[in-house]
Amino acid sequence: MTLLDTPTPVRPGTRIARRLIGAQGLHVLASSVDLTLTGIVGAHLAPTRALATVPFGLIPVVAASSTFVLSRGIGRYGYRRVFALASSSVVLAGLVSATAVHLHLFWLFCVGTAIVGVQQAGAGYYRYAAAESNPDARAKAVSTVLAGGLVAALVGPFLATWAGDVTTTPYVGSYLLVALCGAVATVWNARLPRELVTLAAPSRAVDASDARSRTELWRQPALLAGVAATCLAAVAMMSMMTAGPLAGMDMGRDEGQATLAVQLHMIGMFAPGFVVARWIGRIGERRVAALGALVLVVAGAAAAVSPDTWAFLVAMTAVGVGWNLAFSGGSAMIAGSYRPSERGRVQPVAELVTTTAQVLGTIGAGVLATATGWPVLGVAVVVASVMVVAALRPHHR
Repeated sequence: MTLLDTPTPVRPGTRIARRLIGAQGLHVLASSVDLTLTGIVGAHLAPTRALATVPFGLIPVVAASSTFVLSRGIGRYGYRRVFALASSSVVLAGLVSATAVHLHLFWLFCVGTAIVGVQQAGAGYYRYAAAESNPDARAKAVSTVLAGGLVAALVGPFLATWAGDVTTTPYVGSYLLVALCGAVATVWNARLPRELVTLAAPSRAVDASDARSRTELWRQPALLAGVAATCLAAVAMMSMMTAGPLAGMDMGRDEGQATLAVQLHMIGMFAPGFVVARWIGRIGERRVAALGALVLVVAGAAAAVSPDTWAFLVAMTAVGVGWNLAFSGGSAMIAGSYRPSERGRVQPVAELVTTTAQVLGTIGAGVLATATGWPVLGVAVVVASVMVVAALRPHHR
């Protein structure tokens, strides 16, 4: 073998990011069922239509409740064990939801869907694990992991509706698919690189005197702006994604068009991951986050100006693209604002604030998931996005 034939060794950080692509893809595949069907199924099971989005809204509630527990677990046991444990909760969630649909029990469906929040919280740490394992290429690592959801975004909505017709009771098969995804993800995450077991070790090994106080950390303009960007991405995506299928059907869209809108939305969420790292390298994390907020302005404007199919699809697609850019840029800003010893003082707080924004977005979606409420939601997204664009303006040195 010549020197030219010698393979270039893969850095541990690169290997971790690549393996987390699979973890992200399995997470998105399971989540796509809830994104596609939970609002529709909730409308069938709920005693009133106003409660249709409650099951989906419980996901970020449980995620917010779980994030500090998972953060403590990461500090003690490392990322790998926590990721595997979080994925195993999806198995239980899928089985409980399938049982609820079969028995036509709305309260049990709420329980099953809520359990998904544990994995939602766990998957939120994928990007931090990738960023910490690639300190010289944080943005690329984050966007690479997020891009792992693209294939799942393409096939997930179709698998969700296809599996719904497999069983005698509609949609039971869809939630059995969720359980299957959770089982595969648990095995996958349990076999992630060993470096993920010890990656969190610096939080214990580094002298505590090296860590800045929470007050000092949370006075950083870059950290606050990064959290603002991820919050905007979360609230805009959750509100329009949750309300979209129901509002679309109210506006005359059929279930097939609603599924297409979800698919376009999810493609928009993950496809930019292949180029956003390059953009961040050229124009910076802050400007990419601001660009995402501007795309969310387009999404909100499309929802506000017209009930036609083209505007509906533009709104659903643009909110996905805007989410990716704002979330990637904002997450990279957050990851760059703390040292390893300060992880526990930033990560869980940032995740709690972001998931709280998801809760607010879902609650708002329940009120606005109608043909008349959809334009109001669009205006609200425009206003919030403009405010975040202003907050992300580069500071002159």
